[in-house]
Amino acid sequence: MELTKDILEDVFQIARQVKAGDITLTKGKADLVRAHGFNQNSATMTLRSLIHLHRGERYRRALTIGATDYFLSRIREEDGEAGLQTALRGLSAHIDYRGSTGVNVPGLQTVLAKYSK
Repeated sequence: MELTKDILEDVFQIARQVKAGDITLTKGKADLVRAHGFNQNSATMTLRSLIHLHRGERYRRALTIGATDYFLSRIREEDGEAGLQTALRGLSAHIDYRGSTGVNVPGLQTVLAKYSK
C-alpha cells in the first residue's frame, strides 16, 4: 500500500488522539483498517511507532523514510521546536537500535540531519 499524504495525515491525527488518551489504540487501529485498508498488525505497529517517536522514545518497528519525514514536519508544525527536538531523540534512538541489530539506515540518518539543523 502506498502511504499517500492523506493517509499519513490520518495516521498522524489518529496517533495524536491515542497519545492524548482521546481514543484507544484499538479504536485507532480499527479506524485505519476501515478507512485505508491497513493490515491490523501494521496499523497497530505504525501507530505505536509514531507515538514512541513523538514521545522521544526508541521504537523498533521501522517507519518509511517518507513517513518519518512527514511526521517530523507535522510534529514541528503542531508542537514547535521543543516537540521536534523530543521526536528527534526518538528517531536517534531508533537509528541506534537499528544499528545495534546490524541494519544501516542512511536514509533515516539523512532525515535526522535535515531536522537537526
